[in-house]
Amino acid sequence: MIGGDVRAKAKGNDSGKDSLDFVGDHVAVNFLNTRRMLDGVPTDTLQSDEDVIGWMRKMDMRPPLVRKPLRPETLLRAARTLRALALRAVEQIKGGKHVQLEGLNIFLADAISYLQLGGRGRPLELQRVYLGRNARQYLAPVAEAIADLLANGDIDLVRHCEGKNCILWFYDRTKAHRRRWCTAEECGTRARVAAFRARRAAAAK
Repeated sequence: MIGGDVRAKAKGNDSGKDSLDFVGDHVAVNFLNTRRMLDGVPTDTLQSDEDVIGWMRKMDMRPPLVRKPLRPETLLRAARTLRALALRAVEQIKGGKHVQLEGLNIFLADAISYLQLGGRGRPLELQRVYLGRNARQYLAPVAEAIADLLANGDIDLVRHCEGKNCILWFYDRTKAHRRRWCTAEECGTRARVAAFRARRAAAAK
């Protein structure tokens, strides 16, 4: 994506647990949400190199060109490192602390990319092509989405879901900025049901 929106919207055929991949409403926030609660257990959805590649494809990120295969699990380890760096930076900004950017800048400095025109007629399409000679370079599109969030996003609108035990984040793009839940159907419904039961129990006393 060149000079465009780095958000990712849920696809029409995504449902169930896969739909949680898109609740962040920004690629970088969706990346943070690859760690989530599943069946009440903190779960890392990135368990292999293939999981990382599959997630990037879900986000409509064009796979980098790889000249030679990466060593097994190097992409997974790099992705988890990048995610930890992104989470730390978001929390530091939200906490008003000094932001440690060295690790993120290493990922950004490693990126190798160029612009390429595509299409057979008007309008032509301009795309950025990435080279993936190592794991950090392969993750360059993700690192750039994180940098976009930190530099251009409103981190005050990056919030935790208020659901009990939920660890998901979201970028609140609602007009009034009053979003509270990762999804209204999941955590929102559970909170409303819990509040209803509490009111009924209080009235019965």
